[in-house]
Amino acid sequence: MLVELMRAMGPELGRRWLAALTLVPEDEREAVVEAVEAQIVAEFGDDAPGFPGADDA
Repeated sequence: MLVELMRAMGPELGRRWLAALTLVPEDEREAVVEAVEAQIVAEFGDDAPGFPGADDA
């Protein structure tokens, strides 16, 4: 899936995500990733059947 996203945006998407994530204090990063992931699944999960965790949202 990451490869599919990277094709559309190129490496810039990954660079931007990692740069933003490094601004988050290290002990809070996992929670931030989980929150972003949950928001994406809640908003777009129905459009992406089979996404891990989509049934949990």
